Amino acid sequence: MKNYKEYIDYCQSLAEDINDSYSDDIEVSDRIHEIADGCQYVIYYAKAWDLVNMMREYNCELLDEAVEEVQGNGFEFQGDIHAHMTWIAFFLIRNGIHSAYQHIESEEEEESILGQHAYVHNYNG
Repeated sequence: MKNYKEYIDYCQSLAEDINDSYSDDIEVSDRIHEIADGCQYVIYYAKAWDLVNMMREYNCELLDEAVEEVQGNGFEFQGDIHAHMTWIAFFLIRNGIHSAYQHIESEEEEESILGQHAYVHNYNG
């Protein structure tokens, strides 16, 4: 991943996939976890390093949050720096998808409210 825009676009794309294929059988948070856990930036060491390094350059706040989540979930550095990078990458991707999914939901809610308002306006008019 070369830049922050690529990260945002990637997470947005995954969130849209989740939104398009959402079913009540699986909780959204579980689906986000599953998608993040299997993505290329989490399962391949080199891609995890690329993501973490890119985030270090473009958004240290998100990187710090991901590192705190790794530690908060009991994943302490055990000498395998590559595995540690994949955990950080997991939380970066998971949080990015979650944020993008929330944005999609709020847009859909707004559209629904606007649509209802237009219906009421036309019905009364």
